[in-house]
Amino acid sequence: MAAAEAPEKKWYFGNCHCAAVKFKVHMPPLDEHQVKTCNCSICSRNGYMHVYPARADVVYLKGEDSVKGYYFGGKKAEHKFCPNCGSSISVDPHGAFGEEDMVRMLQDVELDQLKVGTVDGKTFGAPYDPK
Repeated sequence: MAAAEAPEKKWYFGNCHCAAVKFKVHMPPLDEHQVKTCNCSICSRNGYMHVYPARADVVYLKGEDSVKGYYFGGKKAEHKFCPNCGSSISVDPHGAFGEEDMVRMLQDVELDQLKVGTVDGKTFGAPYDPK
């Protein structure tokens, strides 16, 4: 039996709202790939939609040095955002597998055409408590 062939990859270009941060991501076509939403406190508040490319498939074209990070809860993942406009760029769990990139930052993507799955992020740690 022949091994299943890996899907052809394509480049997606993305940027924050003010375009101070620009990047490109090499991954399977989004219309053949499931994106994820998460029910954790930060993802649900910000409407994140994630894809999970390999770290080597994310290339910053502009502004990588200016990106700011935010940690909360167990401080396991860095939520990266543009310091100028506040757009969320990615989540970096500092693991070997890669980043979680924000689909909403990608150009020419029809969000209502995507296959969307869910991640139960509420189970990843202690409940959010803003007190």
